[in-house]
Amino acid sequence: MATAQLECRIVITRGLPGGRTELGMYDPVSGRYERLGTHGPADVDRAVRDLAASIRRAGHRLTWCERTAQ
Repeated sequence: MATAQLECRIVITRGLPGGRTELGMYDPVSGRYERLGTHGPADVDRAVRDLAASIRRAGHRLTWCERTAQ
């Protein structure tokens, strides 16, 4: 029996002090947000690519959103 495909949403929050970017995961079903950490400008693209690859390997549906820190 196949398991249900989950939606995993990567949330990218740009504009933190020092040019840092926060990555997090949001579950639209439960409304839960899990902070994954902050990254410098040189590390963000790699971190997002690695996270996306991991989500796809697990068979989940990948979505993402970007926002600016307030």
